[in-house]
Amino acid sequence: MLDISRLRDQFPDFSSYQMHEQALLAGKLKRALDAITDCAGDWKELRDQVEAVRPKWLVAGLRSSPAGVATCGPRPTPISVVATDGSQIYPDRHVEPTCYLLNVSRIAFHYGTVEQPLMESVPFFRYRRPEVEETEDPLLGGATPEVVSALRDEAELKALLAVAMAVRKSERPLVALADGTLIRWMIRLMQNPDLEARLITSYTNTLSRFREKKIPLCAYISMPGNMEVVNLLRVYLGETDDDESDSETSLAGLTDRLIFERVLSPGERSATFETASHIQREYGVDRICYFYVHIPSQSGGAEIGRVEIPHWIADDNRLVDLIHAVVLSECEKGDGYPMILSEAHEKVVIRAQEKEHFYELIAREMAILGVLFSASRKQVSKRRPLV
Repeated sequence: MLDISRLRDQFPDFSSYQMHEQALLAGKLKRALDAITDCAGDWKELRDQVEAVRPKWLVAGLRSSPAGVATCGPRPTPISVVATDGSQIYPDRHVEPTCYLLNVSRIAFHYGTVEQPLMESVPFFRYRRPEVEETEDPLLGGATPEVVSALRDEAELKALLAVAMAVRKSERPLVALADGTLIRWMIRLMQNPDLEARLITSYTNTLSRFREKKIPLCAYISMPGNMEVVNLLRVYLGETDDDESDSETSLAGLTDRLIFERVLSPGERSATFETASHIQREYGVDRICYFYVHIPSQSGGAEIGRVEIPHWIADDNRLVDLIHAVVLSECEKGDGYPMILSEAHEKVVIRAQEKEHFYELIAREMAILGVLFSASRKQVSKRRPLV
């Protein structure tokens, strides 16, 4: 139970701290905006400077001036837009037999046609020993959320490719839109090089199929917390790894989003950057680039979204413009967030009651077989509170 009266006593200090932080942030932001303008003319020299300094920070790779801004025309019609999303029920060490569930949605909208949309979700029940064992990290012991999440992301990407190929028509443009990042950040948390290599290889093999089939692919991240462009400006301003990150002169604490809220007007996109993550070494020609886009909202306010694209798309301005137009159109329909991704999420989310039903189905099947479905007393008490 939360003691609200005691919580209230802590809010005056909270307010005072936030006022100080906002003032500090405003100063850092002004310095960052001045820097991104100053370095625009000699951005190639800045790129060489980053290469010479080799900071530990993750720094945006430059393909053009970091202050660059682009607009796009209206989304073409007719067009097909496809999307997927995923959810899961993780393996539970308090429940036997060990199993887990992946749930993946498949959405296709056809604009400017009379075709019916595709809106479905497909569950993948995993219970065989090899399927369960592949979720286990031998170095950590037992199943890990990172492995299951990586398998879910792989299933989402495969489903996205499958639905794109199923609905694609030669005379009609198509864009495949994924939720979240195309960079497998969570795989680095496993600390298991063999498992990491296997999961990245499997994911990038699917990623390469989009290139082979010439299917424009992008991923949308709402309210991103990335700092690669900020770190680029830190290098430009002469900050080093040894500088105190909490000093008032450092740009540490800013996010790229805060910069591009000021640089971009509604509907505009930033320059396209390359990610310097060492995970990208495994991506080869399909390494990921990204740009930021200022998303207007009819209900007031706006947000900066991050759009990730494979390198082969970043090299084609026509495809970048197409993706830009589709993202803006979907966000307009969804009042600031891509409507098709909202539908993909609603179709795939597993609610608490459905999770409970999942375990009830398992228990029923086990009872028919005359085998006990085992749950720890902790798990039972969580499902049936005594008070």
